[in-house]
Amino acid sequence: MSEAQPRRLLVVANLTESTPQLLKEIERRAKGGCAVTLIVPPERHPDAPDWSPEDAKDLVQRAAHGRPVQVVDGGADAAATIAGIVTDGACDEILLCTPPEHHPHWHRHSLPAQIEKLGIPVTVIPPDASGWSYEHGFPDDWVRTEVGPLT
Repeated sequence: MSEAQPRRLLVVANLTESTPQLLKEIERRAKGGCAVTLIVPPERHPDAPDWSPEDAKDLVQRAAHGRPVQVVDGGADAAATIAGIVTDGACDEILLCTPPEHHPHWHRHSLPAQIEKLGIPVTVIPPDASGWSYEHGFPDDWVRTEVGPLT
């Protein structure tokens, strides 16, 4: 008798003000036994704080209750890498928390449309407490986890 495959969660995240909320979402999903793949898109601004893929993996793996976390190099164009993962059917769900300056790259590759066409659920965590606005340009049916005061 074969066991069911675990749900495959693709985490696309940079270090933001909302990282604690992101880690709580990963912890919640890990309790359900999901497999986690992590992409840390390259930060576009050299002065912007970000985490290294190694630091991100350590934190995400702790949040995932020690379950192994696969890190995928986003390459020079993380949106193209994500598009390949989605097109190949290598994830069942996406958890996204990146700074707003990354969002136009998703649209340049028509990534939201590709993801919607495949029916992959996406949860978007705003990078800061200001929340989301329509200028971010993500589909209305993508679940948004609002960020409140971090205590």
